[in-house]
Amino acid sequence: MATIQRETLAPLHEKIVVQVDEQDYMPAFEKTLKDYRRKAQIPGFRKGMVPVSLIRKMYGQALFTEEVVRAAEQQLTQYLEQEKLDIFSQPLLIDSDAPQLNVLNPGSYAFAFEIGLRPKFELQLLQPATELQAYVVQVTDQMVEDEMEYLLRRYAAREKVEKFEQDDDFVQASFEQVDAQGEPLAEGRRQQLSFLLKEVDAARRSDWVGKQEKDTVVAPLNEIFSGERLAYMAGRLGLDQNDASALSTRFRITIEEIGRLNKPALEPEFFNRVFPEENIQTAEEFRQRVREEVVYYYQEIARERLRNELMEKLIHETDIPLPEAFLRHLVARNQSQPAESVSDETLHAFLHQLRWTLIAQQLEQLSGVEITQEDIVQKAKADFIQYFDVYSQKKTPEYINRFTLQLLQNEKTFEKYALEAKNQKLLDWALQQITLKETPVSLDEFKAILEKPFSHHSHQHSHEHEHQHA
Repeated sequence: MATIQRETLAPLHEKIVVQVDEQDYMPAFEKTLKDYRRKAQIPGFRKGMVPVSLIRKMYGQALFTEEVVRAAEQQLTQYLEQEKLDIFSQPLLIDSDAPQLNVLNPGSYAFAFEIGLRPKFELQLLQPATELQAYVVQVTDQMVEDEMEYLLRRYAAREKVEKFEQDDDFVQASFEQVDAQGEPLAEGRRQQLSFLLKEVDAARRSDWVGKQEKDTVVAPLNEIFSGERLAYMAGRLGLDQNDASALSTRFRITIEEIGRLNKPALEPEFFNRVFPEENIQTAEEFRQRVREEVVYYYQEIARERLRNELMEKLIHETDIPLPEAFLRHLVARNQSQPAESVSDETLHAFLHQLRWTLIAQQLEQLSGVEITQEDIVQKAKADFIQYFDVYSQKKTPEYINRFTLQLLQNEKTFEKYALEAKNQKLLDWALQQITLKETPVSLDEFKAILEKPFSHHSHQHSHEHEHQHA
């Protein structure tokens, strides 16, 4: 009859030794042999007439090992259920303690398993004494005007022209990396890119005025562009934006096509293209509607940052004891590698996510929050709208609904949005339990805030986004 011994290796980390005797596994082993004999098809023997001795010789050791291990695992499972042990994942067999099994010499075998116990903890931060800054971006008239200018360019009609002359003229050009003599580099970078005349550095803009198709300019990249546009173009060309020597890389730029943006007039037809079915009639109504979109955009970014900050605060400031040695072994087993090969970085990332999983489970119990199909659909819709831009011409209810439902047909995609929707609702509930101090900030101040790590930890989730039009 099986016996079980249990010992503590470390807090929340235990070793369980299961010893099984012949009576625990031999009946199942003999039955399995008979089943194999009945089904075996071996040349020279009729089906079901293969001698048991031959079956034992051919398959006995493998079947014996399988039944002995199964018996030990069954005993362990029963023990865990009887003791009501709340464990991480599943017990791990300690290979170094594994017995040598011999079908020719059955007897008592002891198997050692290690388990990690799930911790008990309290979310003590969920109280009014916990305070976070809720940043409110002050939307200025200039921000609204910039957004309107962006929309006018976005919905402008494109006309092909002969010369590069006006600020809003754009070129499609080929970039080819060259040496100091202007000769192409064999392994140099090549890319098709477009840009506006007004995006060229002011000091070099005159070099481009009057250029036509097939004209070329040879110059270092940082003499053509500057600031954010230089960083953007360098990134598109695969250059290190923080390396001054990389930014001075010389390119031959050949103009392939020149176009001009003819901006629409501020009239109802244009307003309806941006905001379908809203019946906006005047420029002032349109300006107010654009302001609402800008305000909403930054409200959402600020809210998402607030969720991320609270998540990190809960993860790093909640005392959650964990059996780290066991969890390192678990990560190693999942990755099919030795425990000593699991880097500290890999383990810390796993523990970080595990702490949030444990916290989220407790938040579910405390809040009673439930995720509905509609929550998942709305989360997927929000991602779709953001992907296609706030003002996408494809942003019609029918198109969004159809695309979203198609998207959620994929099981992994559905699970992704279900998890995101759940986390969002849990964190929104958690934010209601603490004190939020509204703090007005300018756009520049807010951008600087987004660049900073949270005060309690050097890592920050990369969920912040810069307004693409600002």
